[in-house]
Amino acid sequence: MIQVCYYKGCGVVYGEKEPLSDKRETHGLCPKHLRVSIKEIRAEMNKLMHRKGSLRVLIVEDSTLFRQLLKETMQDRFPSVEIYEAGNGEEAFQKIEASSPDLIFMDIRLPGENGLELTKKVKARYPNIIVIILTSYDLPEYREFSQRYADYFFSKDSSTAENIFNLVESILPPAV
Repeated sequence: MIQVCYYKGCGVVYGEKEPLSDKRETHGLCPKHLRVSIKEIRAEMNKLMHRKGSLRVLIVEDSTLFRQLLKETMQDRFPSVEIYEAGNGEEAFQKIEASSPDLIFMDIRLPGENGLELTKKVKARYPNIIVIILTSYDLPEYREFSQRYADYFFSKDSSTAENIFNLVESILPPAV
């Protein structure tokens, strides 16, 4: 099976040497990042397990429909997670300061300040917040930016909800 690495925007295709058109495209971690990612995930889990209260997630997305769908699906899958929403950069930064999320799903194209610049600001000010870029614009320059500033990069077009939830589950403490 052909796989595409999702680690920090890597995008490396690995697996069987058959054309992508012959196999269903799936996402995972390439062998290069698997060992590194497991160590990082364990470190993140340890940090989260020593915190009081439940995990807080912020969804920053201008599409109300997509934002609501992601929120409802996350609540079904992770009932103890607190989920906040923002429709633009300004509202997102206010929610970040007010709710101190542990994890942010960040769209790139937002009204006002775009998600890339917002991610850069967030990581400079709150380096422990995990930022997952979740966008319809799977461009090389966005992946490159994500490698420098965000923690993960997912394309809405080629990622499944299951892939995203597997990543979230790998970050969350077991009790969540």
